[in-house]
Parts: sequence; C-alpha cells; structure tokens
Amino acid sequence: YTGSGSKGRREPLWLSKMSVRHQLRSDALDAAFALMTDQGWSAVTMTAVAAAVGVSRQTLYKEFSSKDQIGQALLIREAERFIDGVAAHVAAHDDVASAIEAAVRYTLDQGATNPLLRTILSGDRGGTTLLPLVTTDSQPLIALAGQVLSQHITARAPGLDDEDIAATADALVRLTVSHLLQPLDDTGTTVTRLTRLATRGLGLP
Repeated sequence: YTGSGSKGRREPLWLSKMSVRHQLRSDALDAAFALMTDQGWSAVTMTAVAAAVGVSRQTLYKEFSSKDQIGQALLIREAERFIDGVAAHVAAHDDVASAIEAAVRYTLDQGATNPLLRTILSGDRGGTTLLPLVTTDSQPLIALAGQVLSQHITARAPGLDDEDIAATADALVRLTVSHLLQPLDDTGTTVTRLTRLATRGLGLP
C-alpha cells in the first residue's frame, strides 16, 4: 500500500500503478495529438512523444509498442468523443428527421474542423498512413455509430420496424463517412439529401 486515500484509507500499490499508467497514456496521446496538429503525422515519433511527456522511450514502449499503436489509440479516443458528440446532438431533438439531420451535420462539421480528421482526410503531412483506420479498419466504429443512431430513432418512433431502423442507420453512417472522404456538394445540400434519404427509408414523411 502507498499513500492515503479518503477518510484515512491507504491506496493499494497496484491501484497507484494503474493511475500512473493511465496518466502516462493520456499524456502521450495529448502529446502525439499536439505534434500531429502542429507538424503532421510524420513528426510523431516515439522519441518525440517521450520527450514531450518527459519520460524515456523505454517507458513509453511499455505502454505503446509502436507509433502505429499510438495512432490507433488516438483514433479510438477521438472516435469515442465523436460518438458522444453525435449522441448529444441527437438527444437535443424530439423528432426523427431533426435528430438525423443533427447527426449528419455534426459529423460533416467534425470532418471539417477536427484536426485529426482533417489530417487523415486530406492526406497531407503523412495523414494517409492513418486513413485505413477510418476506412478498411473502421467497421467497429461504424457499427457503434449505427447502434447509437438506431437507439435514438427507436426512442422517437417505437412503431418502426427494427430491421428498417438498423439498415437505415447503417447506410446513413456509411454514406456520411463517404461524403467525408469525397465530398460532392456543400454541407447544407449533403445534410438535406442524406436526411431525406434516411427518412424515406424509414417510411416517414
């Protein structure tokens, strides 16, 4: 045991070590994000991240086995924040069409403003090395986004067919990601078209 917790209780040593590892992981990802935003993905090296955090490379390697693993962890963290953002924007609307419109608009806006997504989608400064994580390796994230959207649609229109909801939510997520990768129209036009497509797929006016 080490230290003192609340009400005089001592913190177990294993819990203290977990807290240190969690902080190291968070600091490393913050450092990698800052390096990537400022100089591009090519500037993110194990040496640079370790120096920014103030630890040795050996210590950093205990948490991340490679630069690619840092990239994967960065994308997962941003994806979790993104899913939370989608859920929050959808939750602010009571009807299905408005909720879908909010989800699509938020996603497209994130693609335009999020530094990590902008680096990946533009392919600039080494961003193409991370692109597979949001395309060929993105199935778990697409499934999660579809699930979140399905749950909100069901809550607002419980009489709809579950299969129609699942299929429409999945298609909407994939189409939105496609527009992120290769936009064909301005954001407003894309939001309108995808919202109309989704509501018709659900049989709504």
